[in-house]
Amino acid sequence: METIEHNGRTYRVEIEPDYDHGAPWEEEDGHGPVSEWTSRAKLPGEVIIAEDRGSYRYYDFAGACRIARREGWDAMPYNTGQETKRQQAAKAARADMDRMRQWCDGYWSYVGVVVTAQCPCCEDFTGRSASLWGIESDCGDYLEEVARELAEELDDERAAA
Repeated sequence: METIEHNGRTYRVEIEPDYDHGAPWEEEDGHGPVSEWTSRAKLPGEVIIAEDRGSYRYYDFAGACRIARREGWDAMPYNTGQETKRQQAAKAARADMDRMRQWCDGYWSYVGVVVTAQCPCCEDFTGRSASLWGIESDCGDYLEEVARELAEELDDERAAA
C-alpha cells in the first residue's frame, strides 16, 4: 500500500517502525510476566522465549496461568463450556506465550501508519499528514483500514479549514 484514493484525492501511505513502543508485556495489559534479559537459570514454571549469547528471556507460564484464571482470559478456539476454567486459562496463557515469543523473534513489531495528502490542486493542503502509532505489524487489513480513517480525518480537516 503506497497510495490510496479518498474522495478524489490521493494520499501517500507509509508504514514506519515504531521504535518508541516498548515490549508488549510492558505497554499493554493481558500478558503474562516476562523477565528482562538474564543469564540466571530457568525457574520452575518458566519457559525460555528468547535466547541470545547466553542470555535469556523467560515467560512465567505458571504465573500467567494464575493471572489468566483470575482475569478470565480465553483464546481461540474460545471456550463454549467444554473446558474447565483451568484448561481455558492454560490455553490462553500458551497463546500469549507464543505471541510474546513471536515478538521476541521479530515475527511482528509495532508500526505507525502515516498518511500524507498529495493534492496538487490544493497547495495549502498538500503535505499535511496524520498518523497512528503502536499498531501490530501483522494485523493484516487493519493497516489499510487505519490509513483510510486517517485520510478521512485529513479530508475533514481540509473541509473545516
